[in-house]
Amino acid sequence: MPITLRWLMNAIRYASRLLILAGLALFFYGLAWNFSTRRYMTGFADAIIPLAGSPQEKTEALIAWFHHEPQRNDLFTSESEGPIHDRDPVNIVQDARLLKVCGTASNAFMNLADAAGLKVRRLLLLDQSGGTMHVVAEVQWGDRWIVVNPQQGLIYKDHLGRALTREELRKPEVFKDAISRMPGYAPEYTFERTIHVRLRRIPILGDPLRKVLDRFDPQWEEAINWSYFAENPPLWLILISLSLLLLGLMGLMIANRSGRDRRSGPLKVSIS
Repeated sequence: MPITLRWLMNAIRYASRLLILAGLALFFYGLAWNFSTRRYMTGFADAIIPLAGSPQEKTEALIAWFHHEPQRNDLFTSESEGPIHDRDPVNIVQDARLLKVCGTASNAFMNLADAAGLKVRRLLLLDQSGGTMHVVAEVQWGDRWIVVNPQQGLIYKDHLGRALTREELRKPEVFKDAISRMPGYAPEYTFERTIHVRLRRIPILGDPLRKVLDRFDPQWEEAINWSYFAENPPLWLILISLSLLLLGLMGLMIANRSGRDRRSGPLKVSIS
């Protein structure tokens, strides 16, 4: 079936314009969503965290809020009404059920801590097969990244009350001592294997991509705070919108260039 190059380029031009319009719509929606979320989380954090406090004081105030099981409603009464793994920061701090799950509790902690000006990142504890056992968070105090457990509302501390880092918690005796003061903590949630970003979520490419990145730069996970992006759906929309804009612009460039070339002589593509 013969088809002219002109028809094909017009189709690409039309599709590219649709991609650009969709990208712009998603971009501005993502910006608005991110702004409203940030504003809400900042106001929420200001109500429970001392504005002029040190990183330690802010962390302790925030983790105390989690520890005392703040009264919240269950926004969704059944699994069919809403996902228990909702990643929207606003929904999480409003739902008692989500604050009891390690992943979403850490999400809430990270977003509130970030709104309060703390440097924070997610930490995934892995089992021997590479699966995620537990999710906690790290907060920077000076030159140390101390570990907190938002699900329990506790900071990992030694017998002297000193906050611990993940490197210190890798020592069996230190870890055992720390969790002895954390009732209900599962002893299998160790720090032998930890990551900040779970690339395994990417179908097929996740594990190979991690191997390549680890070989190229073993410290790539700590070079940028990837955790903040992973826990903020509004930023996902912005990334998707930029991808759509890029594809749309590339399509227009190809179609326009082909149109210029076509003026020098008619070209046809035959599909049989």
